[in-house]
Amino acid sequence: MSRYRIINITHQIYKVELIHSLLKPRRCWALNTYRSSSQHLWQQPKTGKDTGIRIYNCIARKPVPLILANDTHATWYTCGPTVYDGTHLGHASCYVKLDIIQRILRQHFNVNLVTAINITDIDDKIISKSKESRKDWRDIARYYESEFWSDMRRLNVQEPNVKVCVTEQMPRIVDFIIRIIEQGGAYQGSDGSIYFALSQYANYGKLQKLNLESTEHSTADVEGKLSKADFALWKAKKSAEEPVWPSPWGDGRPGWHIECSTLASMIFGQQLDFHAGGLDLRFPHHENEEAQSCAYHKRQQWVSYWLHTGQLHINGQTVKMSKSLKNTISIDEMLQHYTADDFRMACALSNYRNSMDYGDALMQTSKNTLKRFKTFKTICNAYLSGKKPSANMESAELLKCLQRAHLDMDSCYKDDFDTSRSVGVLLEQVNTVCRYIDWPTSAEAIAPQMIVGSCLDAVAAVVNFVEQHLRILGFAFVQECQQHALGTSTEFDLESLVEDLLKSRRLIRERAINAKNKDLFRICDELRNCLQQHGIDIQDHSQGTAWQFGGVKK
Repeated sequence: MSRYRIINITHQIYKVELIHSLLKPRRCWALNTYRSSSQHLWQQPKTGKDTGIRIYNCIARKPVPLILANDTHATWYTCGPTVYDGTHLGHASCYVKLDIIQRILRQHFNVNLVTAINITDIDDKIISKSKESRKDWRDIARYYESEFWSDMRRLNVQEPNVKVCVTEQMPRIVDFIIRIIEQGGAYQGSDGSIYFALSQYANYGKLQKLNLESTEHSTADVEGKLSKADFALWKAKKSAEEPVWPSPWGDGRPGWHIECSTLASMIFGQQLDFHAGGLDLRFPHHENEEAQSCAYHKRQQWVSYWLHTGQLHINGQTVKMSKSLKNTISIDEMLQHYTADDFRMACALSNYRNSMDYGDALMQTSKNTLKRFKTFKTICNAYLSGKKPSANMESAELLKCLQRAHLDMDSCYKDDFDTSRSVGVLLEQVNTVCRYIDWPTSAEAIAPQMIVGSCLDAVAAVVNFVEQHLRILGFAFVQECQQHALGTSTEFDLESLVEDLLKSRRLIRERAINAKNKDLFRICDELRNCLQQHGIDIQDHSQGTAWQFGGVKK
């Protein structure tokens, strides 16, 4: 006999017990335990691995030591998207910023970070979209989930270790709610839905610093609830056409907050190192997650470190980018004008907790910053290959600056992942080396004995250092293999490249014919030979040039 058939048999008995619980709400474990301690205090992990990092804590309202519960690994849960529409730059800024922090933890601090993200594939907005479009809600969710993962790959955001959809875990969500009820922390409302009883939880408001005694905060309609601030764990069925799942309280579907609590607990258990999302999720979503999870696990603190990213605004607007406000910019639209690296640099320059004013000014600053790093690599390659000698190189001075930069970068990362300052440290190294190499600009002005005193090793060491940290921050342009970057940010068109090369060659050839210039003819022949070495054969004709690659004539 299946589990749900057993539940259905005991359905009426269970419902009577819930009604009694509604009439006489019990004081739950959370209330009795928390009232014996100070409210709204963050509990620093007593044991574990001290990373040396100080991270901002919204409960303590200040930076605190980052101590990981286990030496072997750290746990990280990110609130994923509700898949009812396309991903916009507001979402992208959150996930790119969190991706940067995860890369720093993994690659600089050598933390074995285990990450998970949920996909909310059933929600009021998905149901509304289904009614408006007359499409099955499952098809809508699958389509936008696929688009979300595609967008993350285009932005070079690393995929989590664990992905989980809400609709795949309904039995676990029901079990989670049952246990909260057994703890005396929830009741069935007059509308048939199950609500979390905030009167039974004295530690509510620690993330947002709320005072429920003087201010009423509502997360849903007051109808059917004992208190306006109580929030739904399970929403009773309201119409025949809406999607529902079975439960001891009748058909329905889970509330938004209980989904993340259940899934994160399913993956990581009763304690989390990190729980992340946008600043707009701190209340009510994360506040409610913490409350119901503490009640479920009988703990005073479920998450050690909440991370909230600043919101993205369109330059000149004071409100966040939001689908409901119809002021969104899609990732497709952004990538028509800028690269994924341009956007990542904008995120790095703003720091993860700060808001971003998206616009041409910010993105141009980002592009210029990236250009400085790319120019630096070109200049250093020219110097290291002997094409750009320099007389003003001091190996000891360069290495001294590099040693200081190592300490500064570590300090930036330990200071609440200060990526803006870390980019500044890298630019200092870039400016120092370029200043040495570019003086004097004329190779003829350099005496032979001075060229002998060059410091190739020091320059190469700085190049390695800069590229190492650009890789840590997740910039695709520094990768040795560009295939991933080309495949995600733009489509590489080989045929167009060859056509453009041949157009340039035709202009040179026409000038060679008109001027009867042997040197220009020689350049045309060298270009033809170069293309042949790469498997491209060309034939010159009176009306133009034909070419073929892989036996296919063009």
